[in-house]
Amino acid sequence: MNLLHISDIHFRREYEVGQEGYKGMLAKMENPLIQLEQCLQKAKQQEAIDLVIISGDLTEDGEVEDYRFLKEWLRSALGNTDIIVTLGNHDIKENFRIGWCEERASDFPYNQVITYPDFTIVSFDNSSYGKDDGVVSEQQFRWLEETLVKLTDEPIILVTHHHLLSQQSSIPRWPGTERFLTLIDSSNILCILNGHTHHSFISSVNGIPYFTAASMSFAGDDLGDGVVSFENRYGYNLYCFEQGKMIRQISETNFSKHVLKIVDMRK
Repeated sequence: MNLLHISDIHFRREYEVGQEGYKGMLAKMENPLIQLEQCLQKAKQQEAIDLVIISGDLTEDGEVEDYRFLKEWLRSALGNTDIIVTLGNHDIKENFRIGWCEERASDFPYNQVITYPDFTIVSFDNSSYGKDDGVVSEQQFRWLEETLVKLTDEPIILVTHHHLLSQQSSIPRWPGTERFLTLIDSSNILCILNGHTHHSFISSVNGIPYFTAASMSFAGDDLGDGVVSFENRYGYNLYCFEQGKMIRQISETNFSKHVLKIVDMRK
């Protein structure tokens, strides 16, 4: 089974007009759907895509119609291919529930457990809109613990938005990391997939393969003292599984080398 992992699309039908700071950078950014279309075409040339995982920040402060438009666009591009998402700190749960899920508005965590012949996907929501570093919730820890008990010995792909390794980014790792890793220690975790940093990163954590996908929108390079250089940069990860084991992994990142804006994020 071939999985396409993408992240941090930061889609909006219309971005705010601005000249200064982060919003000024977004106003100069290429429409992420252009980049997403290019990535989908390239990925399909390498593997037949059976499943797409999006590890958060589907939208940039998304409105209901942004989620609805993005889902329809993805359905047009991917046909009936399954799409599993988790949410990020730029996603608004209430709007996501209405526009993407066609449900009533709710700010309840969006968790998913979906079983396939070779593994089970557990999508764990550690996000809250506007809280960059994510949230630590006792309710969510209990949900994860109970879920993993039900899946004892089953191979699991664990998906979340925020990264877990401090060495991979100047952005702080999720503050719930230590307890999270303790909870999953006795489970059969095939790999952990996430996003948030906008930079591709491959490592392992407690012996578990660990993959952060590049963004599908922009990336920032830390210049120090809170100053960040932003550019259009996008990419994806591909994973191939057979009989509950990962047999192949590919990471692709497109570096535009075109600086959108240098921003002092302290302002």
